[in-house]
Amino acid sequence: MPEAPFASLEAALTIIGRTPTVLRGLVDALDAPVLEGGPTGGEGWGPRQVAEHLVDVEDIAFMDRVRRLVDAGVNGERPYIRSIDPPARLVEGGYAARTVENLLAELEQRRARDVAWLRSLPAGALDSEGEHDRAGIFAARDLIHYWACHDLLHLRQIVRGLQDTLAPFAGNLTVFFEEV
Repeated sequence: MPEAPFASLEAALTIIGRTPTVLRGLVDALDAPVLEGGPTGGEGWGPRQVAEHLVDVEDIAFMDRVRRLVDAGVNGERPYIRSIDPPARLVEGGYAARTVENLLAELEQRRARDVAWLRSLPAGALDSEGEHDRAGIFAARDLIHYWACHDLLHLRQIVRGLQDTLAPFAGNLTVFFEEV
């Protein structure tokens, strides 16, 4: 495994911190059918469900786990982390009853606070390790990098879904899509 130099951690934290702004820029003021539609003809999550998911996993999949790792590392312990079921959590959490604006505002507020806390940690705090039921042993630093990749994966999912929604209306100009 490559060492994670400070620059890569800083890049990951920057991406994590900017995701809510990028997400808002992509989906703000879009009509409900576009927000609800998933990629590839309605399958998968649309922008709204991605926003719900990012709010939902902010604590349980990321901040709670980082805190557990950092706290356990002080005591020389390695906590055991269990997988979650994201689609089931969205239903159980009642996120569909909330507005997209409300979800985005919450994500922006929480991310600002969470990234500030992560940046405040002392050197070495993110070296603490845990064991995940599917991924095995990982460090808090690995989780931060995964978090950035997770955000980018979902932003890419939204971009692809929006492109798939708009492409049929581009007529013959879709021939230029192959050049990219």
